[in-house]
Amino acid sequence: MATTVTQTITEPTPVLTLRGVDPDKLAERQAVKERLAGAFRIFAELGYDDGIAGHISVRDPINENAFWVNPYALPFDQITCSDLLLIDPHSGDVLEGTGKPGNGQLYNAAGFAIHSSIHLTRPDIHAAAHSHSFYGRTFSALGRNIDISNYEGAQYADTVKLYDNFGGVVLSDEEGRNICKALGPHGKGVILQNHGILTAAGTVDAAVAYFVRLEKLCEAQLAADAAGGSAVLTDDQVDAVFREAGSEDEAFRQAQELFEWIDALSGEDYKQ
Repeated sequence: MATTVTQTITEPTPVLTLRGVDPDKLAERQAVKERLAGAFRIFAELGYDDGIAGHISVRDPINENAFWVNPYALPFDQITCSDLLLIDPHSGDVLEGTGKPGNGQLYNAAGFAIHSSIHLTRPDIHAAAHSHSFYGRTFSALGRNIDISNYEGAQYADTVKLYDNFGGVVLSDEEGRNICKALGPHGKGVILQNHGILTAAGTVDAAVAYFVRLEKLCEAQLAADAAGGSAVLTDDQVDAVFREAGSEDEAFRQAQELFEWIDALSGEDYKQ
């Protein structure tokens, strides 16, 4: 969410040294950072960026209590791996990353409140995505959840939740915890009333796929409502689809074409 309130740390204090770190872990860190940077490029191409609003995070494979996130006000289509900031979820300190020259180490304070709560509350979640996409924020203004009336909705089943208490600019730990409470122990997506949508998963790939799916579901719901409403699927129908295609593995698989598409479209400079 966009806000002018940010955190700045001019001299990051590292909490660990990379000496002696397993090379495989270093490679894993680079891989998740590349995926995160690619996710911002995907969001930009799909029109999910809106000014300086939006943030995607991923848990660090080495310091698992910390997460990588985008710098404040840097356009999604310009973000590279070297721009990403590693944030301590307890203190808010920037542990690593400097951003591009002149950008300093600013990050979205509202994003910190949301992502720190998610990463601390749900150890199974390694990535979370929130942006003020057009259909997501339009549908969220209705203060209701989506109807499970099609195949894509059934892929979510009941893992899309509703947070119906708009708290304005998310700057407090309490508001972040309230969003986590709405997401629940098994939620993959949440409609934030008057705010937009958020998705969460065990990988950046799945979180991106869930976001794309939820944004399209919001668009479809608005169209169905305008046409007179939709006929919801039965519980048995939803269960059958969810068992077949509702897993995170399936969401991960669906995301691969998005990342292949963005590489073909923009190249791989964002991995630097």
